[in-house]
Amino acid sequence: MGQRLKQMLLGALGLLTLGCAPRQQAGPQLSGYVAMGDSLTAGMQSGGLVARDQQQAYPVLLGQRAGLDVQMPLFQAPGCPPPMQVGDRDRRLAQSCVRVDPAQPTQVVAVPGARVLDVLETTDRFVRVPDPLLYDQRQYRLILGAGTTQLQAALSRHPHFITLWIGSNDVLMPTLRGHPEQATPPAEFRAEYAQLLTQLTRSGAEVVVLTVPDVTRVPGLMPVTLLRAGGLVDQSCEGRGTYLSSVALAGVSRERPLHCPAEAELSAEKYRQAQQTVQAYNAAIRELAAQAGASVFDVNPLLDQLPGRPLIPTAQSPFGVSFSLDGIHPSVLTHRRLAAELARFLNRTYGFGLDSW
Repeated sequence: MGQRLKQMLLGALGLLTLGCAPRQQAGPQLSGYVAMGDSLTAGMQSGGLVARDQQQAYPVLLGQRAGLDVQMPLFQAPGCPPPMQVGDRDRRLAQSCVRVDPAQPTQVVAVPGARVLDVLETTDRFVRVPDPLLYDQRQYRLILGAGTTQLQAALSRHPHFITLWIGSNDVLMPTLRGHPEQATPPAEFRAEYAQLLTQLTRSGAEVVVLTVPDVTRVPGLMPVTLLRAGGLVDQSCEGRGTYLSSVALAGVSRERPLHCPAEAELSAEKYRQAQQTVQAYNAAIRELAAQAGASVFDVNPLLDQLPGRPLIPTAQSPFGVSFSLDGIHPSVLTHRRLAAELARFLNRTYGFGLDSW
């Protein structure tokens, strides 16, 4: 997520806020671990990327359960970009796109904003479809190295075990903009994912793939009825069973409410279309994983059971306890739950002895 999207989310946020020791046998089983993906794996929270939050991301927490010190490409404060804070929507924040330790080898190669195709071919020097809300050249360079794709970075680490959580951005941003029809077509998604999975399994590593979350469930996608009650949309939106995202609310205020119909408005039909796209993606993931001998961890049952449903906003947690201040990225609490569920899954699937408290 780039600085431009962060500024949009800050504007929307300002309106909405009126145990056990590691078991010894686990370490070798997760040695050579590499985590791939997008901002969900990179540890982005509240629209920002900074060491404090990266160190609480699920790959790090999963490694701790195996007695391993999984290293992230940590960014110095205030962050790249800095995470938003309650009440800072009008403050210009300095950038700090600087690694804490550029020489530190890392096991997490996930890049915020990455789509499946990006994992295969995007670098700090090349991007086929540049999206200012998804692509940050500095992040690619500092996380992966100059002229290096995420796939190349992962394979260069000679992994024995890989987790791959990718695909959300193929549908998320089009949905938040009110145009899920602009998501990566399922046939293209399948072809790109197949190519990626083939190259990973050829490396000889064990591969666990995580499914694409239902992007319509993020609390940053809000019913217009709720926005109407808050005075953020005008009378023309009365009675409409539609949705608007925090991205769509950039520049909106009670003095300048949004008028309906809005370009970024998500109708019930488009809402279902986004869900169907996610379902098609996940069907492809399951089929391809079965063919490649990879395991599949379905994240959606976990996300459906997160605390904070129904959403009870507070000034400090306007999107509930399970999501950070951007209403899109999970909170530390959710990363902890994900790491615990992944540990249980790996114990069942591979006979690991990971702590699953």
